[in-house]
Amino acid sequence: MSEQGRQYQAMAKTASWTLVSRVLGLVRDQVTTFVFGANAVGAAFLFAFQIPNLFRRLLGEGALTAAIVPVLADKQARDGKAVSFGFLNYVVRRVFPWTLGLTLVGIGLALLWSVLASDAKQQMAAELTAYCMPYMPLICIAALFTSAVNLSGRFGLAEFASAMLNLCMIIGLGLFGINFTEPNDMMAKARWLCAGALAGGALQLLIPLWGLKQEGWNSRLMNKDVTAWQVLRVAFIPAALGAGIQQINFLVSRSLAFNVDGAGLTYYYLANRIVELPIGLFSASIATVMFPALATAFAARDETALSRNYARGMRLILAVNIGAAVGLAVLSEPVIRLLFEMGRFTAADCTKTRNVLVLFALAMPFYAMISLVTRALNVVGNTQATFRAAVQAAVINIVGSLLAIACGYGIEGLAVANAISTVWQYGVLRKMLAKSAPAFLTESLRRPCAQVLTGSLLMGLVAYHSYRWIIGLPIATQLNGKLALFLAMLLSAILSATIYAIFLDWLKYPERDMVRTFVNKLIRPLGYQFKV
Repeated sequence: MSEQGRQYQAMAKTASWTLVSRVLGLVRDQVTTFVFGANAVGAAFLFAFQIPNLFRRLLGEGALTAAIVPVLADKQARDGKAVSFGFLNYVVRRVFPWTLGLTLVGIGLALLWSVLASDAKQQMAAELTAYCMPYMPLICIAALFTSAVNLSGRFGLAEFASAMLNLCMIIGLGLFGINFTEPNDMMAKARWLCAGALAGGALQLLIPLWGLKQEGWNSRLMNKDVTAWQVLRVAFIPAALGAGIQQINFLVSRSLAFNVDGAGLTYYYLANRIVELPIGLFSASIATVMFPALATAFAARDETALSRNYARGMRLILAVNIGAAVGLAVLSEPVIRLLFEMGRFTAADCTKTRNVLVLFALAMPFYAMISLVTRALNVVGNTQATFRAAVQAAVINIVGSLLAIACGYGIEGLAVANAISTVWQYGVLRKMLAKSAPAFLTESLRRPCAQVLTGSLLMGLVAYHSYRWIIGLPIATQLNGKLALFLAMLLSAILSATIYAIFLDWLKYPERDMVRTFVNKLIRPLGYQFKV
């Protein structure tokens, strides 16, 4: 199988498990909003769970992963897989005591916060933070194992593990929280949700570890390479600072949303989760597969492969995310109503969430492109660039957020500030990549970008008018409200996406063979195949 075919197959596998994870994540959010609505307990859990997630993104999926993948790729290319696994074990043994110590400090600070907190909302957030903190060391070490297993070519395990996390949280709240607590004891239900998160964190550690064992890993392998460790440390420090600034920026936004409006964090969180669906489903899958390919090409000093893989990844990201952004903006109202209008989450809550979703959707392509350009900079060891870009984005976001609050724009103002900072961050990263590693940018993306923009606008018009027409049909008014929403959205989405794909195919978009391969599998029984 060709390099391109292997990459598409890996992307499809990763995206498939990501789809399962994201669907379960939406179910988890539906259960959470059904049980808590937009009240203070639900918002307190969302805030609390972000604390260990901040360290996960900082130490696990952020700086440490960014630093270790190029080092493991170099060691695997030079010395073989066993030596690479031995160095991984050495890194884990150096990192785990620090993550455990940070967890204990975090629990202590959370307990102190609960004692000093001046109101019930803060006390609930502090207590739930203490319960959630043990998730952090589990997921940080899991991220290291995931990096190594992806480098070995086994994709999809991390996404499967994320699906198990969501399933555990659904069971924790939907089964135990609802059936084994008093109906009005919301904090007891939230504790069961925390327990589900910890169980899911354990599975997120064990599943990629199983994948590594299939590749020949064992705990006895050890490669104490002081030089490689020093290279990793040098790359880790600016990456950690950049990831730290980015996550503090993220936490500031959520903290402001938590304090601006009693239900504001819930609206902000749900809108962000919906935007993360296409980003996580497609863009993260693309970046996950391309990261080892870029690292391997860089280790081999193959500039042609660097340019080819980077351009391919970016074209796929553009095709998916610009179209998805337009689709989400056009269909934002029925999306929110279909997913979350139930239980304690009212129609008014849906309207407020919709406004934030539209604003997030406009910046969605830039969120997605950042994921790939950051990995490209990590591959060449320019982690300082990610730090500088993160600092600038954080300043813009925080200043913009405070101005938005001062001017009375509320949650929508916070979303606008976040979107502006994201666009700025991508621009800075792209400029730094062009300066430090121009080999990545040999292939021009202007024509593919123009093709995608034109096709997306066409798709948006079709989606808007077809949805309005279908939902207004007499038969739709006779159906159950949720069923009518679902059918109207499904049919309009299928029609508009099909027209979008046909349009890009007609324009000979470079990655059209990926779509043609998928369509050929569907129409094979008909005896006709498109040329790939």
